[in-house]
Amino acid sequence: MSAYAWVLGRALQYAAATAVIALAVSTISSGADTERFATAAYLAAIIAAVILALAWFARDARPLERTHGPIFPATFVFFVWVAAFLFAGTTLASQPGAEVRAVVACFGLIGAAALVRGGALAALHARLTAGGRRSAVTRYAVVITVVALGAGALVGSAESDGFTKLAYAAAVVAAATITASLIAPTPAGARLIEFYRQAAARWATPAGAFVFARTADYAVATAIAALLLAGLLPQPYAEPFASTAYLAAFFAALGIGMRWRLRGVAIEPVIRAERASNERVKFAATVAVLLVAGAGLALNSIAEEVAIAVCLCVIWAAIAKRSRSTTAP
Repeated sequence: MSAYAWVLGRALQYAAATAVIALAVSTISSGADTERFATAAYLAAIIAAVILALAWFARDARPLERTHGPIFPATFVFFVWVAAFLFAGTTLASQPGAEVRAVVACFGLIGAAALVRGGALAALHARLTAGGRRSAVTRYAVVITVVALGAGALVGSAESDGFTKLAYAAAVVAAATITASLIAPTPAGARLIEFYRQAAARWATPAGAFVFARTADYAVATAIAALLLAGLLPQPYAEPFASTAYLAAFFAALGIGMRWRLRGVAIEPVIRAERASNERVKFAATVAVLLVAGAGLALNSIAEEVAIAVCLCVIWAAIAKRSRSTTAP
């Protein structure tokens, strides 16, 4: 109950600040901006009134002890959240029928904050992660599937497509982990586990750190070049390069994430001084090939999935090749 009262108090502060700032901005703005900020202030006032009504039921709750700290970080975070609420309110104000969804989303956020503050989510996390990694992934995938399907049923038909895709992806993950749990006790499962251990051991080497670092370099350069081309070229030609930038961003995140995971592993010396110019030419040529290949395969979901699988195989082959060359006598 104390966490519930604390969250309602903080929510009331955010709602009041949002209403006051939105109302002040609406008085000095003009045109459509006046109506949007006035609507945001109206929504914040309604939320504040409902919060006051809910706080009446927790009037006897013992408040949580405040943790005193530097004033500037707390104030900065407070106004960042207020700015986010203002942006969301003014954006939704221009959409018909979005006010109700905004109010529901705010109280959903309040409920989630109360669960976090009260420790309910920590207890749920402990229950979901009990029993090993495969069990934890399966349970989380099932929970995400159920939540996504429920959210898709609550929102409109136009917004439900994203939740449906998320539920489908989570269901695939759950099915894959259940299949892995069934295969693990078999001889085939034992061989797969041994292959995974060998692969993990090979990744955690200077060769693996080098390949993932180079993957991040190539992917970031490809993403930047693709975004530049997408901004300069006309619409029919810009879309394939924009899709290429998204794919490159995926591999950039993979390379950076794996390099961070292997942050304790040193990278092999890469470029000698006399080969620096040749390496730069090779780097630029590889980025150009990736741009052309990505643009050619873009906008075709099957081709993109095949391209991702091929790139992952190329990364694995590069790690294996470099490991053999560095360990050879």
